[in-house]
Amino acid sequence: MTYESEQVSTDSPTRLVAYRWPAQQPTRACLVIVHGMAEHARRYARLAEDLAAAGIEVHAFDLRGHGATTAAVDHGDLGERCDWQTLIEDVERIRQRAAARAPRVPIFLFGHSLGSFIALAVLAQYGEAYAGAILSGSDRPSPLACRAAAVLARIECARIGAHAQSEALQRLIIGAYDRRLARYYGALRSNAWLSTDNSAIDAYEADPDCGFALCAGAWHTVLGGIARSASAFSLRRVPLALGLLVIAGRDDPMGNFGRGPQRMARDWAADGQRDLELRLYDSRRHELLHDHHADTVIADIRRWLDARIPHAPAHTRTPFEESVDAS
Repeated sequence: MTYESEQVSTDSPTRLVAYRWPAQQPTRACLVIVHGMAEHARRYARLAEDLAAAGIEVHAFDLRGHGATTAAVDHGDLGERCDWQTLIEDVERIRQRAAARAPRVPIFLFGHSLGSFIALAVLAQYGEAYAGAILSGSDRPSPLACRAAAVLARIECARIGAHAQSEALQRLIIGAYDRRLARYYGALRSNAWLSTDNSAIDAYEADPDCGFALCAGAWHTVLGGIARSASAFSLRRVPLALGLLVIAGRDDPMGNFGRGPQRMARDWAADGQRDLELRLYDSRRHELLHDHHADTVIADIRRWLDARIPHAPAHTRTPFEESVDAS
């Protein structure tokens, strides 16, 4: 199945490269995908093709500083006039294009890793425009720790410049995930925190649009934004009736081995979120869509969406549903 690509104008000189996987039968819904840090939207083709075959049109785009939106030599640099709100508005532009392409169908949001934090911020501001959201590989980090790391990023900006890639922050933050995993499993290859599937890690490392370090200024923007998006205040701004699916691997060190997503879901449940499900996958790590049994995860996502699309088979919803997959 092929996808369509186009450039989307913004309020700055940056033009986002967006992708669309048209529904292969009458369009029942749309899904907007926000990818993670140091990767790109085309890595979600397998999920997009599966959903498109089931009548769900998929829209995605490469974030600023990522993929085809930014020249390879500038990967990791979000640009001169980009702050956290800019990233939120970029998602809103893609949602509006999806709504124009397929009017009167529900629109869902999917965010992975960094994309999950951007998605949280989008839901806090534009949640009423969505029928539901899926957060993958997310966490409930301490806002204080994120702000402290943002201070370090500001120091790096002064030391090396905002547009220089910071290997120090890369080792401190991203490198910590492999170190945490090594406490449980001993010495492992680099980037083992991403997946238990070595072939998937090989593909990630061979992809020129993956694995780069963020610039110091980008780290400052991202860390400050995550601190705000993951705060209790921001979580409470998500509409209570919005369907939410939180998925994570139990062996994902970014999510504190499942504890971060659990805390996020339980905080939402305590605040009265009405349609909330948490799925933790045993023996899976950060990139559920690039790990063993990814087809199981994709099937779970499709079933969750089907249950929330009008005229789909009935689904009994509980205020907080927690599931564990041991396959």
